[in-house]
Amino acid sequence: MATKKAVDSGYSKDKWDKKKPKTANKGAKKRPLMETLRSEHQHMASVMELFKDQLDAIEQGQLVDTHVIYEIMDYLVRWPDRFHHPREDLIYGRVAEIDSEAADNVDSLQREHDVMAKQSRAVLVDIEHWREGDLDGQTLIKSGRAYIDRLYAHMNSEEKVVFPQIEAVLTATDWRELEVDDQLRPMADPVFGGRIDREFRNMARKLRRNLRVRVERGAMIEWVGIEAFMESLEVLSMAYDNARDATGDHLRSAVDDAVDMVRENPLSAPVRCAINNTRTTLNWLGDVADISRDAYDDLSRVNQARKDRVRLVAGD
Repeated sequence: MATKKAVDSGYSKDKWDKKKPKTANKGAKKRPLMETLRSEHQHMASVMELFKDQLDAIEQGQLVDTHVIYEIMDYLVRWPDRFHHPREDLIYGRVAEIDSEAADNVDSLQREHDVMAKQSRAVLVDIEHWREGDLDGQTLIKSGRAYIDRLYAHMNSEEKVVFPQIEAVLTATDWRELEVDDQLRPMADPVFGGRIDREFRNMARKLRRNLRVRVERGAMIEWVGIEAFMESLEVLSMAYDNARDATGDHLRSAVDDAVDMVRENPLSAPVRCAINNTRTTLNWLGDVADISRDAYDDLSRVNQARKDRVRLVAGD
């Protein structure tokens, strides 16, 4: 996705909802239209994640619901291309009139909207042919993933480059004039709105199920982390106790030896005590080093066990 400014790789496919873009002006007033566009990006990312999961399942030879796959692409054709992108274009057009620096980025994104509309319809046709048995799964996987990559790159460009420019350029007057445009008024999303359209009921049900699974997995992963943290504290506590006991033992031994040396020969005692204390100190350092190594090994084991359990919970 080419724009005038270099675009940070930013959002990854499966972590889009965990990352928040920075606006050009942190003190800028939040605008309902921009909040709506960002929310719609979140919705589209959720649908694309579901699409990605379905394509992965096809590649792995798993059974998939072909109705869900069709509804996913039908949604991406009908919603972003008919409502989301045209509303973005109207806002972009106003920005391009005001800021020549933003005009190049805006022009690139507007042309990309046209390209993606064609690509989305082509993928929908591929899905129809695949369902009829006229297209192999690998071809569908290739075209579907290419579309996902392009749409994510496009949304990255908007959120990282153009959206901050919009918020920095448009004034309160510009926003008031834009908000009275009928074409910019929010449309009820057929999946994420107050009412789910019948055509997308299978996809919506799958999204809800996936969300529930992600929440459950997130809770389990968090609990695994807590358990590992508590076990690590126990390891450190034991290491501290062992080091303290070793220090006490060596100190008592040094004191006892010094008393005996003074009783045996007071004149030679200082030299003998110094030599003995050096030997005792070296032994103590060796014991502490052994305790530290054991603690490190135990902490490594705890951390590896945590990673293994997280992978197991995540299904990797």
